[in-house]
Order: sequence, then C-alpha cells, then structure tokens
Amino acid sequence: MMRISTQQQYLQTIDQMQRTQATLADKQNEINTGKRLITPSDDPVAAAQVVKLERELAQYEKFDDNINVTKRRLQLEDSLLDDINIAMDRINELALKAGNEATLTDQDRKGIANELYELTDYVAGLMNTQDSEGEYIFAGSKGSTKPYEELANNRFAYRGDDGQRSIQVGGDLYIASNDSGQYLFEAVEGPLEINMTGVAIAEANATNTQPFIREASFSSAALEEQFLQAAEGVGDITIRVDEPQPNVFEYSVLDAAGNPVADTDGTPLQNIPAGDLSTTPLAVNMFGLTFELHEPSNGVNGNEITLNIERERQNILDVAVDLAKVLEQPVDGPESKAELSEAVATALNGVQQAQDRNNEARTTLGSRLSTLEKIAESNIDFELFTKTAISRLVDTDMAEAITEFRFAEATLQASQATFGRVASLSLFNYIN
Repeated sequence: MMRISTQQQYLQTIDQMQRTQATLADKQNEINTGKRLITPSDDPVAAAQVVKLERELAQYEKFDDNINVTKRRLQLEDSLLDDINIAMDRINELALKAGNEATLTDQDRKGIANELYELTDYVAGLMNTQDSEGEYIFAGSKGSTKPYEELANNRFAYRGDDGQRSIQVGGDLYIASNDSGQYLFEAVEGPLEINMTGVAIAEANATNTQPFIREASFSSAALEEQFLQAAEGVGDITIRVDEPQPNVFEYSVLDAAGNPVADTDGTPLQNIPAGDLSTTPLAVNMFGLTFELHEPSNGVNGNEITLNIERERQNILDVAVDLAKVLEQPVDGPESKAELSEAVATALNGVQQAQDRNNEARTTLGSRLSTLEKIAESNIDFELFTKTAISRLVDTDMAEAITEFRFAEATLQASQATFGRVASLSLFNYIN
C-alpha cells in the first residue's frame, strides 16, 4: 500500500484547487467575452479552421465589392444607351421629315440639318461619358482614351478598342463590366471598301507610282449588292496580269484558294485577253466593280493584286452628319432630289441598324444584371454559412459555459470546505 505523507496530501489538494480556480477563471473569461477561442493555443485545430474560413470570407467580401462596382457600371451604361436610343428616335423623325421634299424649303432643310448637328454633339457627349473613377465607359479596355474624336470633316473616329473588362464576382465566375463603343456604336453598314494588297501595291508605294489596278469603285449601292451576291463565298479576290507575248496581255481573276472565279454564266475568268496594256488601259466591269487595268511591273509577283472588299462600319454620329450635309445643299433639280432621297433612305436604314444594336446590347445588359443579382444572393448564402461555421468554432455556448462555470465553482467550494477538515486529521492531534 502506497504511503501518503501529510505534506504530499497538502500539495495535491492545493494543486487540485489551483486547477479548479484556473478552470473557473477561464469559464468566467469565456462568459465575459462571449468567445471560447481567444488564442490559437485554446484549440489549435479550430484556430486553423477559423483562419481558412476567414480567408474565404474575405474573398467573398471582395466579390461583393466587385458585384457592386459592376452593377453601377452596367446600370450607368444602360441609362446612357436609353438616352442615346431616345436621341436616335429624334434623328429618325427628322430624317422622315426631311424626306417630305414637297412641303419643305431649302431653309427648312437647313433647320433640320442644324438640329441634326446638335443631336450629334449631344450623342457624342453621351458616348464619351466617364465613370466615377474618370474612366471612359465606352472605350473598351482603353479606359483613359476618349473614345470618340471629332474630325475636321465633322465625322467622328473611334479611338478605343473592342475589349471588355471582366471582373471576378465568384469563385470561377467573371462578368463583363462594360461594352466597347466599337460593338455598341460602330454597327451601321456603310458602302463597300476596296483595299488592295500585294507586292505590286508595295512597289507602287515605294516608288510613289500608281499600281496597275486603278479607279476601282462601285457606281451605286445596287451594284455593291450585285457584287456581294456574285462574290459570295469567294473570299479575297486576286487579279493577275500575264504577258504571254511581248505587248500582249491577259488577266485572270482568282479566289482565295487560287482557283479561277466563274463569271455569271459559269465561264472561268482566266487568261482573258486585255490587249496592249502598255499603251491602252482596259476598262473592266467585274460583277459591278469597275476598274482600269494597266501594265504591271516586272518584279516578282508584281503582276498580282489582291482585293479585300467588305462593308465599311459607321456609327450613328456619321449617319446624322452625312444626312445633315446633304440637307444643307439646295434642292434645285432631279440630281439633287435623287441625292436627297438616297441620303434620307440611307439615314433611315442606318438609324434602324444602330437601334437594333442598341436593343441587342441592352438585352444583354439586362441578362448580366440579372446574373449579378443571383450571384449576389448566392454569395450572401455562402457568407452566412461561413460566418455560422466560424461562430461555432469561436463563440461561446452560454448555457454550456454557465453550467461548466457553476460546476467548477461548486467543485472549488467543496475542495475548500473539505481541505480544512482533512488538514486537521493528524496522528499527533489524535495522541493529544
């Protein structure tokens, strides 16, 4: 049997009471602060989990900030597009009014032109709007660049790009916070543009001379449509001029794959006689595109020129300016009347295309704003779940803590009450 000395009994009892007092102090501190996890040493495993959860919570708080910023930008964009659409309605009304040439005088048309210029300045101001951070809304990814610059001819050039800024609003979710002016406003189809490339063009530019294809143009919108239908699926067209015999030339029309293009009757346009181009240029009409063929240079591939023909993209500002310039001119004959009618028809068509793009963009904006609302709701649910998990790890269960405090208090009181009686139980006291 193990012997227990009086001193050992004292020390054990005092140690037990000190531990109980420490427990009592801890529970009292837990009740006072409402926290059961104050330092990592209180529960190292729980502390590590709290650090992880707090990191995730901070991330979702950043997502909330991004959502609010994105919503503000998209709502501003939607408001601006609505104002621009109202202005385009007025441009459409003025174009219809200008088309009523029977009741308008030249002075009336100048008045319409003046209002069109004013509307143009107003819409240009909307297109050049800056957000609260000083960045241009419609400049694409070039936020510090003013998107629309007025040129000397009163037309407007787009200086931004076609970029979008995507902002992270969730773990793997990104939402575009803007739309570029190139997408929103450069949506009106203008006349066909003819761009010529190839060695012959480079040589002509280097020597400050004209290439062997000159005066390429379409004389009317109807011929442009005729060309587009005939050249559908062909791609870029290459004109090659050969000289099989001295001063005897012939030309071929090749598609993007290098194969001869067929004429409207199915005949391949290959090795077509062109006469002596060194003395007499040949006038060519190819599906409505007219140009002159001259003698090519003698350089390698200097006898080929590639034509890239596609629609010019215009904005509603240029549409309004072009109509205003025609309205400023007096109508005094069949030609001017025909020009006015064509200008009005072109303007009405341009406004319709611009408004179609406007409506398309606003529909997309609505979808993005709706998506942001749903993501925000999901983020709130996640934040609530995370905060609840942190609370379970950190916060005190008051009922449990009070119960444990009272138990420790009762234990300490019992220890103190019995210690005095045990301390008096000594053999020497018994002998006395």
